Amino acid sequence: MTTQDSTGWDAILTSLSVFKQIGLLLNYSLLACSVALLAVTIGSCLTMASKKPQRLSLFILVASALILVSGCILVIWLNFKIYANSALVLPETLVNHLNRWLANWNISSIYEIPLYDPASPPRYMLPFWLENEKYVFWFASFALMALLAWRKAESMGLKILLQILLIIQLLILCVFVKPFHDPLPRFFHEVSPFFLETASPGNKFGLFMRMYPRMIFYYNAPYMWFHPPLLFLAYSALTIFFACAVVMFFSRSRRNEKIGYSYAKFAYLLLTVGMLAGYPWALKAWGPNWWWDPKIAASLMMWVVFTTYLHARLYIFKKGMWHFVAMLGIMSFIAMVFTFVASFIFPGQHSVH
Repeated sequence: MTTQDSTGWDAILTSLSVFKQIGLLLNYSLLACSVALLAVTIGSCLTMASKKPQRLSLFILVASALILVSGCILVIWLNFKIYANSALVLPETLVNHLNRWLANWNISSIYEIPLYDPASPPRYMLPFWLENEKYVFWFASFALMALLAWRKAESMGLKILLQILLIIQLLILCVFVKPFHDPLPRFFHEVSPFFLETASPGNKFGLFMRMYPRMIFYYNAPYMWFHPPLLFLAYSALTIFFACAVVMFFSRSRRNEKIGYSYAKFAYLLLTVGMLAGYPWALKAWGPNWWWDPKIAASLMMWVVFTTYLHARLYIFKKGMWHFVAMLGIMSFIAMVFTFVASFIFPGQHSVH
C-alpha cells in the first residue's frame, strides 16, 4: 500500500468514526421523538377535542423532520470525505497495460469505460441514498411531506394516522436499519481490500478491475442521481396518499380526499419519471435481460394499480365508487410495499443479498 493510499484511507476511517459518533446522537434523538410522538398520539386519541396534544404533535413532527434532514446532511458529509480520499491509485507500471485492456474492452462493448488517467485517478462519487442510508433520505422526505399534510388536514383521524406512520418509520430506522451505526457496509467491504492490499501489484490490478466497472456503471452512474431519489420521493408521497385513502374509506370528507389526490398525482408523476429513468440505466448496467428482474415486474404491477386508481377517481361520485376508489388507493400502497420488499425476497439484479 502506497503512502497516498494509507493517508487517504486513514482520513476515510477518521471521518467514519466522527460519523458514527454524531449518528449515535441523531439515533437517540429520533428514538426520543418516536416515543414522545407515540405518547402524544395516544393522548390525541383520548382527547380528540383538545388542541394541546396537537400543538405538541406539531412540535415533535418539526423536530423529527429537522433531525432526519440533519442525518441527510451528515451522510452527504461522509460521502464527500470518501470522494476526497478514495482515489484509486495504481502503480505507473500497470497504467499502460490497463489502458490497453480497457481499449480492447471498448472496441467490443456498446458502452465504453473511460481510460485510466494517472493525473486524475477515478474517485467514488456516492449519492446519499445508497444501502441503508437510503432510509434516511426516504423517511426525511416523508416527514417533510407528512408535516405539510398534517397542517392541511382537518380530520383528527388523518393527523393521527400520519403520526403513526412516522412513528413506524422512525422505529424502522433506529431499531432495525441503523444506518448511523454501520454506514455503507457493502461499499466498505468492496473497496477496503484495495486500500489495505499489501500483496503484489498484480493482485491490486485484479482488485481494481473488479471495482472499476462497478464504479462506472453503479456508484458513479449519472442515473444514480435521478432514478432512486425519484422513487423514494414517490414512495413518500404515496404513503401520505395511503393515509388519506384509509380515512377516506371510513368517511366522506371531500377535503381529505382532495389532499390525498394531490399527493397521489405528485407520487404518480415521480414514480413514472423515476421508472423511465431506470430503463436506460438497466440497459447500460445489465444488458437486455434486465426486463426479467422480479422487482421491475413488481414495479410495473404497482404502476398499473396506481394508474387504475387515477382512472377510477374520475367516477368517484357515482354510486359505489367512493369506497372502491379508496380501496384502490390502499391497494396502491400495498403494491408499493410489496415492490420494495421484493428486493429482500426474490433473487435478481435488485436483490440486497
